[in-house]
Amino acid sequence: MPEITSENRHFRVGYALPATKTEAFMVESFITYAKKRGIEFIPIIPSKPLIEQGPFDCIIHKLYGDQWNLNLQTFTTGHPNATVIDPPSAINRLHNRITMLEPVTRLNIPKLSIPTQLLVDQVSETVKYLGVTKDLMFPVIAKPLLADGTNNAHDISLVVNHEGLTKVLARDPPMVLQQFVNHGGTMFKVYVAGEYAECVKRSSLPDVSNETIEKMTSESGGVMIFSKISSSVINGDDGWSDNGSGEKVKMPSLEFVDEVAKGLRQALGLHLFNFDMIRDDKRDGYLIVDINYFPGYEKLPFFESVMTDFFIKIKKSQELKKMMEENIEVDNLET
Repeated sequence: MPEITSENRHFRVGYALPATKTEAFMVESFITYAKKRGIEFIPIIPSKPLIEQGPFDCIIHKLYGDQWNLNLQTFTTGHPNATVIDPPSAINRLHNRITMLEPVTRLNIPKLSIPTQLLVDQVSETVKYLGVTKDLMFPVIAKPLLADGTNNAHDISLVVNHEGLTKVLARDPPMVLQQFVNHGGTMFKVYVAGEYAECVKRSSLPDVSNETIEKMTSESGGVMIFSKISSSVINGDDGWSDNGSGEKVKMPSLEFVDEVAKGLRQALGLHLFNFDMIRDDKRDGYLIVDINYFPGYEKLPFFESVMTDFFIKIKKSQELKKMMEENIEVDNLET
């Protein structure tokens, strides 16, 4: 039996993911493909110290909480050469819908911005500003402040007047109000995995017309949750203005997508994320409206090769770092 060395052994990736994420991402086709290229996946028991498991060359995770963060920190201290993807401190930024978009404003990329947003925790504050300033006008998107993966985090609504806003804020403030922009019913989802970026087109909230606002005002008091809006579109409700397939919406160029992905990767300090982007034809540009950590890469074509290539690059990066450290040690000895 040939001796197992650092050159021929598998690169060991430990994974700590929720059950639903494990079922969707760690599929047999991916595990088999990766193993043929030298990547081995090892399940992690979150309640058990990481230093008692493995060994791991790399850890991927989508678990939250002080105990898990401490477990990761202890492992990192004892294994400085292992790669943890990604630091909890960087991931936590994406759990707040205000802080998640702040890095976008610092990229200084032409034709890229974010929608106007307002954090509110009571109706009176909203009434004071909304509709008075030109920066934020109805209709708006109402989102819970926290995007932490809980059921409430996905309780998102379209609001067209103060009556609807009162209903929304009565549910569970604080909330973020985000300016709604007609965008042809098309969303661009950009998946980022290290230096890789892939933009795909998805159906989104249809354009809102004056007829839509009147209909919502009379039938639902000025507010409607996203799931009901989607049902209206599917059922062919004439109250909505939808361009169908979104073919008229201009796809962002590959150069633009790569530039934004690179900028966000550096600004966020993350390897695995995606961002939702819409086109604002009135301003001839794009708006980033949401950023998510460790999204559903399994929805991408050929995701097995995409993600395997990602881990191979992590492995090569570790090998390069080790070579540089060894060269430095040799140089120090010679001098």
